[in-house]
Amino acid sequence: MKIVKILLVLSVIVSSCTSTAKKTPDKNNGIRIVSLAPSITKEIEELGMSDHIVGATSYCDITKDNKDLIIGDAINVNIEKVLLLKPDIVLTTPMTRKSTLDLFRENGIKVYVEGKQYSFRDICKHFKELGTQIGRRGKAMSIIGRARTHIDSICEAIPESAKGQKIFIQIGAEPLFAVIPNTFMDDYIKFAGCENVTYGFKKGTISRETILERNPDVILIATMGITAQEEKKNWESYKELNAAKNGKVFIIDANVACVPTVKNFEQAFEDIVRLIVK
Repeated sequence: MKIVKILLVLSVIVSSCTSTAKKTPDKNNGIRIVSLAPSITKEIEELGMSDHIVGATSYCDITKDNKDLIIGDAINVNIEKVLLLKPDIVLTTPMTRKSTLDLFRENGIKVYVEGKQYSFRDICKHFKELGTQIGRRGKAMSIIGRARTHIDSICEAIPESAKGQKIFIQIGAEPLFAVIPNTFMDDYIKFAGCENVTYGFKKGTISRETILERNPDVILIATMGITAQEEKKNWESYKELNAAKNGKVFIIDANVACVPTVKNFEQAFEDIVRLIVK
């Protein structure tokens, strides 16, 4: 009789444990994702899929508090670790070697290479494609729609007096590197109805003399630690420079302005317009 009671108790315990296990969700249940670019990792997070990331680069914010996720970077990928993670899909950019991607494909892993993004339109296009790849197309379309509406409202509110200004956006110091036309960051300037002082340039490297000669009304410096502060002081020392005379030399957040995601573009554009119309 005692044996029967013990068996009944054990049966209840096992049943309870099994029931609990079924109720406890696996955070990676479903698609398992490896991201080889900080911008893509950010997009995955924006789509509410960060729990599905099983591997990311050392440059991705998500790995700062979880070093176990690190699988190298876009170029130097720890292939063995990625294969052990058994991802369903690897998301990357053209920076990753073709041979590396071919190896993943040969091992049955789906690979999606996000194209280059020369404009806000491209950012939206690739975000929609990314959402489709990981089952979040509807969410992606919703985010794009809200961002476009917000950006349109910002454009409509820009006073005519602020339009037509000459803008220089600096994203590097040694050598001096600028945002040039036909890039997504140039859209910040175009959407605001202003002029990029680097018109005609096909490469970002530029001399300080050229910038001084073209005399921008506004200078925006992407954060580069102490260097950004030094650059700001440097530009402000040129008293004949319009941007210096008008107190319009600013530092902007590179983690937002230089990382091409829909939400980042929306936020960066709002921040930049606020500075331009000051």
